[in-house]
Amino acid sequence: MTGEAEPTDSTDFGLRNSLEIGTFLRELATRQDFLTVDYGYGQIVTRLLHVDTDSKTFIFDHGALRPMNGAVLAAHKLRFGASPDGVRIEFTTGTPCEVSLDNAPAFEVALPKVLFRMQRREYFRVETPTVDPYFCSGKLPDGQPFRLDVYDLSLGGVALKTQDENIANLEVGLTLNNVLLHLKDHGSVSLDLQLVSPRPHPGGGKLFILGFRFLTLPAQTEKVLQQMIAQLEIKRGALLR
Repeated sequence: MTGEAEPTDSTDFGLRNSLEIGTFLRELATRQDFLTVDYGYGQIVTRLLHVDTDSKTFIFDHGALRPMNGAVLAAHKLRFGASPDGVRIEFTTGTPCEVSLDNAPAFEVALPKVLFRMQRREYFRVETPTVDPYFCSGKLPDGQPFRLDVYDLSLGGVALKTQDENIANLEVGLTLNNVLLHLKDHGSVSLDLQLVSPRPHPGGGKLFILGFRFLTLPAQTEKVLQQMIAQLEIKRGALLR
């Protein structure tokens, strides 16, 4: 018995080789993807700072609140979760220790014995126009209105761009209701979105990408998105010829 809870979905894929696990976690660290860390009766949001495959350890950042960081240190088991590119990642570790990295406090813990990648739903993603882009509008939980350009789109969710650090730091799992997705000639559709994958833009700078999944997708809305995604891919293919 390893103590790891194995998912029952047959499409879940578990990495069990420490070198593979370390390489995968190093990629998350390089991309600066956010992870949630559940310590039993609460959670923090963090990033991986360093992965050492030789010592089979990794270092992750402190959370925003000191009492929660103390709870992390006292926990016998930590459950990590992330959704880079819409693929759910889960793994558990034992108790961490506190270390200092670049003169800042952080946590160090042994690599997990198993890392699960849960690929229950695969959707084709298509990049959307950068000139006269599609956009989403709605209200944040505090009532503040927002308008964000669309980065890419699939039948499973949408990635939005922002330079607003307050929006980029929204908590993973946050739900935004009645968001309008504006699709130019295709009209607008109302959707409920859940934040699953905030990350810096791959091009660098102060631009962030927020990956959201659709909580529901009515049949008529799905039909509109299917037609639009197909047309965008046809146009992209024509440009590449």
